Amino acid sequence: MIERFEWFLIGFSGLFEIVLLLLLCQPINRSHVAPWLKWLVGGAFLYHLGYFLRLLFHRERMETAAWLDQIAMLLLCSGMLLMPSAMLHAAIRLRGLASGSLKPLPPKDWRYGLLYLPLLCLVPAIGLIWSGPEGDFMASIAPLSAMYVGWLFLSNLVSAVLFSIVAYRTDLPMRRVFFGWMAVLLSLFTAGAFYYALVAVDTEYELVARLAAGVAPLGPSILFVWYSLKSRLLPVVFEQSIIYGGIVLFLLFLHRLIVTPFTIQLRESADIDFIVLEVLAVAALVWWIRPLRKRASESLRFLMSPSAFRFRDEIRNLALAITQKTSDDAMGRCQWFASELQKRFEISWVRICLGDSDGKLKLDFKCSEVNAKSALPENYLAVVHSLLLLVPNCTKAIERGEEPTPELSEHMESLECDLAIPMVCKSVRGVVLFGSRKRFGRLADEQVTSLLVLVEQFAATLQNQREDELRRRAEHHSLQQEKLSTLGMISGSLAHELRNPLSSIRTIASLVLEDLPLENTNRQDLRLIVIEVDRLTSTLQRVLDFSRPPERMNPLSEPDRVISRLLAIMDFFAKQNQTELEITLNATGVQVASSDIALNEIFMNLVKNAIEASSDREHAKVSVTSNIEDDCFVATIEDNGIGISPERTQAIFQPFETSKSTGTGLGLYIVAERVQQIGGTIKCTSIPSQGSRFVVRIPIVIATPGRQQRLQ
Repeated sequence: MIERFEWFLIGFSGLFEIVLLLLLCQPINRSHVAPWLKWLVGGAFLYHLGYFLRLLFHRERMETAAWLDQIAMLLLCSGMLLMPSAMLHAAIRLRGLASGSLKPLPPKDWRYGLLYLPLLCLVPAIGLIWSGPEGDFMASIAPLSAMYVGWLFLSNLVSAVLFSIVAYRTDLPMRRVFFGWMAVLLSLFTAGAFYYALVAVDTEYELVARLAAGVAPLGPSILFVWYSLKSRLLPVVFEQSIIYGGIVLFLLFLHRLIVTPFTIQLRESADIDFIVLEVLAVAALVWWIRPLRKRASESLRFLMSPSAFRFRDEIRNLALAITQKTSDDAMGRCQWFASELQKRFEISWVRICLGDSDGKLKLDFKCSEVNAKSALPENYLAVVHSLLLLVPNCTKAIERGEEPTPELSEHMESLECDLAIPMVCKSVRGVVLFGSRKRFGRLADEQVTSLLVLVEQFAATLQNQREDELRRRAEHHSLQQEKLSTLGMISGSLAHELRNPLSSIRTIASLVLEDLPLENTNRQDLRLIVIEVDRLTSTLQRVLDFSRPPERMNPLSEPDRVISRLLAIMDFFAKQNQTELEITLNATGVQVASSDIALNEIFMNLVKNAIEASSDREHAKVSVTSNIEDDCFVATIEDNGIGISPERTQAIFQPFETSKSTGTGLGLYIVAERVQQIGGTIKCTSIPSQGSRFVVRIPIVIATPGRQQRLQ
């Protein structure tokens, strides 16, 4: 019973220490852990590993078992020599804690290497173990026992004294307790080792003394890791050790009860080394079963590779950057996100595809070191269409070769895509495609899950951006309506002040016109003044009434006649701005359902804007053309001016939208309202720095004089 208890405790101690050692060697802790602590825990692990392997193999009679038992002795020897040296190294380093002179990261000192000279005893120990009695560790190393006991006593005594000094002189209660316990443990460990080596060997107490001496190195290892890494990691160690240790020891126990008796019977009839076969079988099983192989690979990568922690840091940093990225549009955000994924996680390429609910591609962007179009298959659009329909219906990331449907596998194969992550959030529907990694092979499950969460966060930001854009548009529309309402109130208060001067100007001009002889050349100018005053009066009334619904019945008017009369007036304005005004009217006699005042207001604003836009050019030119197309009167006003940017083209017909420093932003808005009221349409096309073109289409009511017909 005691032997089985020894077998269990030594195995659990070794497993516990390998967890401690792996924690110390993790990149997140590696730079903050002193070398002596790694050597101390490593020595204790070698000691318990050798001890445990001896318990497994020293009773086996096969040649391989004897060879493994000798290796276990050598590991046991290495741990026994390494632990006292590392403990003395720690005590000398930590003595500065008593005076407060110890630096957090002290400089390296080659003289501490002298403390590890006893490891040279491994050279004669190898010869003694290989040439000594088979299976008898104490007899094999008997020539070195006295020297080792002396070194153990000296090193532990000095370490205990130094720890006691630190505990006595320090002012911190927790530090005093820790170093006090370390001094006590070292004293007990030294006493137990002396008792086992000098007294208990070949007595009835040998097994109990050996068990106590075997478990004793675990105490200093736990205390030092606790003190170095604080208590935040110890629960993780206990949890991992209990779970994995219980599994391993249970499997070894089953092996002892079931497999070992069976192999003993087979060994008597066949000369087969079952230990080697079992090791090879376990290795083949891990390699053959993909989940086991993947889990083992991820565990090793997580424990020893710095890329795992760097990946976590990049995930956190990118998640924070996503929340701070608020200025770009959807295209700019996707370009930024794809480039960040490709750069931070060292992926050959990243493609982001956004579509609608029917799978129609709306946005496609690829970030790569090579040409984005170089690797596209011929049926690329069909493939992306299928992916936009299939992938967003999944709830997890899809890795190449692991997706449940052959169709997805075929699509990912054609795109040479290793990973596809759905990007779904309310109205946002898309997929993020990943190429292969440049280094470290495939992504681990934890990394894929992190990317899935990151893409979900990015999809949420796109959805928030869309909702924010809709909100801004609603607020902008509400603000425009408020401005229009305010404008109506202001216009009402100004109506009286504006109409009276206009009435006086018209009266005086009419009286002067009546007094002038018929042959006077100024009569035409006075008529233009009277006409323009009437137009201003009518325009003022229309501005006051622009928010009212239009009248159902409109008079008939000839657009060409209105344009001709208007251009006679605008010719003066064009000459003042050094602009050539070219007129081509090809719709004479055509009538539309509109008043002269409305048509005059439409074309006056369009021609005036065209002249002002091109006035700064060296050869400024504005052309006005009218035609009949598809039962519609079509007027085209084109200039070679500064043009309009694409983002402003759709907003120029909104109220208060203007690029002029002195403009009101109502001219084109009123034009669009008038065109809509008479049943027509207006369209603007513009190229920055080259000019703009406005096309007005109005349904024709009367195509030829004397014959009235309604043309649909």
